Amino acid sequence: MNLHDRFTPGPEFGETLRAGARRAHETGEVDAASLEALRRSGLLGMMVHEDHGGWGYDAAAANAAIETVAADNPSIAIMLYLHCAVAVRIEQYGTETQKKHWLPRIARRGELVASAWSEPGSTADKRSLSTTAQRDTAGGWEIKGGKTFSTSATVADFFIVLVQLPPTTGTAHATGPTYGGSDQALFLVEAATPGVEVPPDALDMAGMRGSGTGMVQFRDVTVGEDNLLCSGSATPEAIQLPHRLGLTLGAVSVGLAQAAHETALAHARDRDLFDEPRFQRQLASTEIAVRSARAAVRDLTTGPAQDRVLRAYCVKVFASTTGETVCGTVRGLLGSAGYLHAHEINRISQDAEAVTHMGPPTHLCLDLIAGRLAPATGPDR
Repeated sequence: MNLHDRFTPGPEFGETLRAGARRAHETGEVDAASLEALRRSGLLGMMVHEDHGGWGYDAAAANAAIETVAADNPSIAIMLYLHCAVAVRIEQYGTETQKKHWLPRIARRGELVASAWSEPGSTADKRSLSTTAQRDTAGGWEIKGGKTFSTSATVADFFIVLVQLPPTTGTAHATGPTYGGSDQALFLVEAATPGVEVPPDALDMAGMRGSGTGMVQFRDVTVGEDNLLCSGSATPEAIQLPHRLGLTLGAVSVGLAQAAHETALAHARDRDLFDEPRFQRQLASTEIAVRSARAAVRDLTTGPAQDRVLRAYCVKVFASTTGETVCGTVRGLLGSAGYLHAHEINRISQDAEAVTHMGPPTHLCLDLIAGRLAPATGPDR
């Protein structure tokens, strides 16, 4: 698939990613060859405007690229998706100075950015944070706290950090289902900044084991005013920006479902099972499921923009559920072969399950969907 006229992923790119996915699943660390291939591909800059050296992709094109990568290496695809989500936030909320500083590094130098949002003991809606940013005497900011389950943490060049701001008179705390709050801010922080500490070993994840997911500590980290990306009401808006654009983690789930479906096709081909009615029906069902999830992802970038956030949550749940369902169907088709530890379907299944716990997790998506539907289901409807 030709993703861009500047990037034609030949067989060696896909094979590098596939081999890396197998290695990373065993080691639990980011595969160096796969990460280098990603950095060299130009994909990290695909959603950066051409003025800053990127490709200027919209969400539809980016989703297609992420799906393609996910079919070969889901961990790299997760890293790519979350990286792109930060890139578009810098494009939308950054000052001209910030854009000129950060975006060419992404697009031209292949630098990787990670989100440092989740915390031990915090809720999935990111409204109970202990990481804080306080004004210092020099007019900058001092960041203190710790983050966990930060995808790409062990290999990131810089972070977007979600922090709690000091309480101010009249600050309203969000009520009901939301994602982030207006009493928070987002900062861009270099990984090499004094006080930023990232343990070298990734968390021992059950799925997405090659995503470099780890912990980040901010020990009295001092940054300038130009590191502040946004604050106040712009913070929850920035958090939702990828969804408003139609960029979705569901693209990763579609890639995983496609990989599982192709595993079943290869199994049927190798064992000459295409004439068996049971296989025919099950393969047809997985084909339909993959196509339906892909259509939902593509549809997200069309239609009215005002309900796109709601549709984004729906698509994420639908696509991730489809990924798990297709994997389960394929495991059943494989029979005893699918229960061997070394079989690809087990890695794919674990990765598919992991997506349900990510950005935002399925249970939070359901809460957010319900919260948006509530006004339309009241007695005055």
